[in-house]
Amino acid sequence: MNKLILIRAGGTPWQQGLPTADESRLQGTVPLPLTEQAQEALHQFCDCVQRENVQVIYSSGNESSGPTAQFFADKCSLKTKKIPQLRELDCGLWQGLRISEIKNRYGRAYKQWRSDPTSVKPPQGEGLEEAAQRVQKALQDITDKNRGKTIVIVAALFVAAIIECLLTETSLDDIWPLVERDVALHVFALEPQTEKHRTPRGVCLSKVS
Repeated sequence: MNKLILIRAGGTPWQQGLPTADESRLQGTVPLPLTEQAQEALHQFCDCVQRENVQVIYSSGNESSGPTAQFFADKCSLKTKKIPQLRELDCGLWQGLRISEIKNRYGRAYKQWRSDPTSVKPPQGEGLEEAAQRVQKALQDITDKNRGKTIVIVAALFVAAIIECLLTETSLDDIWPLVERDVALHVFALEPQTEKHRTPRGVCLSKVS
């Protein structure tokens, strides 16, 4: 059985608990190191990765997903492979701003982004549907190359949520609860791909906060 372990990238100094809390900064594609607290939290997932006989961990190699993938590579003696299409959602001019600052400067656009996320994109940034297209292609390529194996993908907040939407056929309009949910690891059983259904689909076997 093909399995996919989806690990959400560890926290950075810009995040203050909930990623959309007023004092958190929107990271987007900005590369940042993991906090010590985040690294400590990741230790609990090492056993899961090791017992699945994983050989390679996929990530964008950037943002906080790169350092997270490298953490597991070092602890579990694994290789990492960088897939640029797994990069985090480009949040444009909003990157680096506190959520409270975005609300003050771009109140109407931010409110619409929250209520109807596919209808708007951050200024000079990327829309969710654009991001989903490249992530979908990456997911297809990775699963095609690893048939019958357990796959590990490390992804930042939005891309991790997009992957979950693609696997479970959840609308991108319902992405915010997935972004904000405190779940750091999912294990999916992947369904066999067919010519009709090229996008990988899966059933969640377990999840860990």
